[in-house]
Amino acid sequence: MKKKFGRRPDRNNRPDRGDRPQHPPKAKPFDKNRHFDKKRQHDKFRHERLTGSGPRGAEPAEGEERPANAETRWMGGFEAVAKALTKTPYDCREMWIEHELAHPNIGMCIKMAKDLGVLIRYMSRPELDRAVKGGKHDGIAIRVSFDPAATFSEWVQGLDEERKKGLVVVVLDQIQDPHNLGAITRSALQLHARCVVIPERRSAPVTQAVIQASAGAALKIPVHRVVNIAQTLDLCKKHGFWVYGADASGKDAWDCVINTPCVLVIGSEGYGMRPLVRASCDELMRVPQSEHGVGSLNASCAATALLYEIARQNRKAKLP
Repeated sequence: MKKKFGRRPDRNNRPDRGDRPQHPPKAKPFDKNRHFDKKRQHDKFRHERLTGSGPRGAEPAEGEERPANAETRWMGGFEAVAKALTKTPYDCREMWIEHELAHPNIGMCIKMAKDLGVLIRYMSRPELDRAVKGGKHDGIAIRVSFDPAATFSEWVQGLDEERKKGLVVVVLDQIQDPHNLGAITRSALQLHARCVVIPERRSAPVTQAVIQASAGAALKIPVHRVVNIAQTLDLCKKHGFWVYGADASGKDAWDCVINTPCVLVIGSEGYGMRPLVRASCDELMRVPQSEHGVGSLNASCAATALLYEIARQNRKAKLP
């Protein structure tokens, strides 16, 4: 016998439509604001990351203004983070820390960031890798603002004669290898150069790789970006600078009398200086090499040797 699990209602005794129970209330109408809150928050956070309009930490000192056209970049590693929090605290936007990171300096960095009001986020390691674009970060990274179009021309025009004495500026004409840019920046800082100038186009920008290659020197010496190198050299010449270009066809650096204030121009790795930039130089000089060499030095090696010769002659001129 087939077992019955329930009794079928009698169709003849069905209640009228008016006596039937009411249907459950319909779902709430579609609310775009309610359903897309999370998406808007995500878009807002992404917009802040791209435009640099998020939390900035401590306010600048009195009389100091934030750059109007500031961009942001990520720096990884405890040394870079500590320098950023110490040297430019009001430019720090947010700090990312890897989950469950154990390091003797992590407490100090967290305390400094909290005192400055810098936003702290705990992220996974792949997120940190993407932030620093594959560079080394040791589980910590910080996003800081910087002005990519710092007014180098205004700085040159504001120099007085006393500040021009012994002044050295390094101009890089389309250096595209970040390791070369980092090495030249490091040598410029060690050998008493005042700043480094790079073009906005066809040049390696200051990234995490450059900061690591410079051992943090790119955070200490100003790196200005200009639109036109030739026009920048002409501006420097109008304000009393001597322009020396590094070229294999130039005069031996040992035989050159290098006057200051001066600008040292280093060309690109493959083609050297462009013709218009070469024509803007007052004198071309080279590093003396042996006859059985390989042709030329690396751009960063040549820059280091020439900067050393400039520093040597400057020191000799200052001696009584």
